[in-house]
Amino acid sequence: MKEVFGKTGNGDVVNAYTISNKSGMSATIIDFGATVVKLEVPDKQGKLRDIQLGYDDVKSYEEGSTFFGTIIGRNANRIFEGKVTIDGVTYQMDQNDNENNLHSGYNGIDKKMWTALFYDDSSVSFICKSDDMEQKLPGDVTITVTYSVSDDNEFKIAYDAVSTKKTVINLTSHMYLNLNGHYKGSIENHVLTINADYYNPVIDSKSIPTEENAPVENTVFDFRTPKVIGEDINKSEIQLEYVGGYDHNYIINGVTGNIRHFATVYSPDSGICMDLFSDQTGTQFYSGNFVGEQKGKGSFDYHNRSGMCLEPQYIPNAMNFIPEDDIDSPIFNADERYHTESIYKFSVK
Repeated sequence: MKEVFGKTGNGDVVNAYTISNKSGMSATIIDFGATVVKLEVPDKQGKLRDIQLGYDDVKSYEEGSTFFGTIIGRNANRIFEGKVTIDGVTYQMDQNDNENNLHSGYNGIDKKMWTALFYDDSSVSFICKSDDMEQKLPGDVTITVTYSVSDDNEFKIAYDAVSTKKTVINLTSHMYLNLNGHYKGSIENHVLTINADYYNPVIDSKSIPTEENAPVENTVFDFRTPKVIGEDINKSEIQLEYVGGYDHNYIINGVTGNIRHFATVYSPDSGICMDLFSDQTGTQFYSGNFVGEQKGKGSFDYHNRSGMCLEPQYIPNAMNFIPEDDIDSPIFNADERYHTESIYKFSVK
């Protein structure tokens, strides 16, 4: 289903595309930012719950700084001092997060109008272009994102991109999920499992990670067995204190490029269980520490930790310390294809 969602400040008509399956699960995506504005899944009683935080109007997405449901690119996460060196040339990106670059700066694709290439009842594809030097990075980058819903209650995001020059490509979805419903307060009662033996500590409160792959064993970051998110989140631990909770990259066990199960989230309240799969190197676990006080959909109040993010991506700042010929590097040659997939599979317990 396609319907008008609203208009941008420039007068562009924003359309909403709803895809669904036979059990009633559905996702609604708008062509501003290729943003997921609604994700409805059945709970243990068979009732649909909208588990994606978001807004009711385009203006809020234009002005918002929390990236609810958007596609992030051409680079997700933080780059130290906003500097990227490619073939001996240093490119200075926007320093929009302290002195660092966050989510590509002020010209991220999350604030662009995308074009719908194709849609039917169960899938929709969008395309956009990031122009040469638009984010102070080289190359015209053409990006395609395809959303689909299966009858097995899988919500899949497939990303493709190609550049005219060697550049950084590292895309992700910034969905904020609350398996109790977007209107149900904190995610601290969710039970989380992350299949990762290592994580990247951050240097300080500016959230740039070190180059260390630190063991999670015997730390508050160990989610290898199911653990309630709120169990350790307020403990006196410098890494948590730096960022107000969890906002760290985990190195997903297994081989980059192979789709593998990397996390499970479960809500005892709703009975909704979400299993996540990706072919990426890592995932940023963000516990929504800086959502702040704001009005969301249906005039519901959102607060810190109203939603959580698990964002598959390359290791943050990897372009500055991982060799570019390494499979874990986000630097791509001209005409080299970037492709990655993420799957969110829902069930009930």
